[in-house]
Amino acid sequence: MTARVLPENFNRNDFLKNYWQKKPLLIRATNSDFIDPVTPEELAALACEDEAEARLVQVNPQQSEWTLRHGPFTEADFLSLPASHYSLLVQSVDQWVDDVAAMLADFDFIPGWRVDDIMVSYASDQGNVGPHFDYYDVFLIQGQGQRRWQTGQHCDHTTELQTSSDMKLLQNFQATEEYLLEAGDILYLPPGIAHYGIAEGSALTYSVGFRAPSWAEILGGVVDEVLDELNEGERYTDACPRLPLHRGEIPGDVIDALQQGINKRLGNRQLIRRWFGKTMTEPRYVAQIGTDEVIACHQTLQRQLLGGQQLYPAPGARFAYTIEDQQAELYANGDCIALPSRALCLLQALSDSNPMAPLPDKIIRAVLNDPEVAQLLLKLLNQGSLIIE
Repeated sequence: MTARVLPENFNRNDFLKNYWQKKPLLIRATNSDFIDPVTPEELAALACEDEAEARLVQVNPQQSEWTLRHGPFTEADFLSLPASHYSLLVQSVDQWVDDVAAMLADFDFIPGWRVDDIMVSYASDQGNVGPHFDYYDVFLIQGQGQRRWQTGQHCDHTTELQTSSDMKLLQNFQATEEYLLEAGDILYLPPGIAHYGIAEGSALTYSVGFRAPSWAEILGGVVDEVLDELNEGERYTDACPRLPLHRGEIPGDVIDALQQGINKRLGNRQLIRRWFGKTMTEPRYVAQIGTDEVIACHQTLQRQLLGGQQLYPAPGARFAYTIEDQQAELYANGDCIALPSRALCLLQALSDSNPMAPLPDKIIRAVLNDPEVAQLLLKLLNQGSLIIE
């Protein structure tokens, strides 16, 4: 595939200042040598795997109706499709195909823990998934073929949706802009922007999506984390016991005490940090992160690495870290690991790693001389977050 996804003159600072989460941006390819990292046939084969998350969407243009089917699919499913008006969508292809994962390297101006996945869609002529909006940012990268995109109004939870479909399609789509994307072109869409893309001829599209948990999910997750920390003995007590004037009244100082108790427990910065780090690095497919090979001890690992073998992030592995009060925490695939702050260089190497490139040899050699930090490499290898080749 082409070495770069974004054009060389793409101004990342300008994009973050003026477009990110603000307004759409069409990014035209500066060359025409974009080569798809996956073929339609490979995508169809992946959609037949039990572990893949795949969907087929067919549209009836006469009645403006869309039908949705979920995979895994079979060869017979594809042979029964019409010549046009259908789309195949497969989530997290970056976790299955290395060359698709490599596309993420060009989006290093967005924190890695914000990246969700790359969904790949193949559409036959006039194939589409209807007018809709997303609650997250997305870069739509055009592969082979052409797709005509229309963008429209800003939407939210109050926007009226079609009741005849379970696909959350817009009842009233109001197009304001139109773009014809060809190979290598990219359309960025911030959250809430209505959009509608129709293939002109067969087409492949790569959708780089970003994680954006709702506040309901955030609060619910933090509450669950708090509940895990509490014990049966922590209970309500009367803050200012006194004779009641009216036995049925709940006075304001009781509510004040409740609020203080809730704030104390939900406002635990360490707990919030830990929950967020684990949540934002949790893999989409937990079953795909794992290893059958166990390295027994530090000495075995040291011998292998000093003998020329290298460490790589496992496909789909996710890393992030925090440093506070001279204490580091690594978040790896939903796990939280406390470390001394001297492990910072390793944490940065893990979090900044390119899925196609080995971890820097200089950093690995330094870590091997620190048995406490080297145990982290052993743990990550044995849980499948790293692989050794």
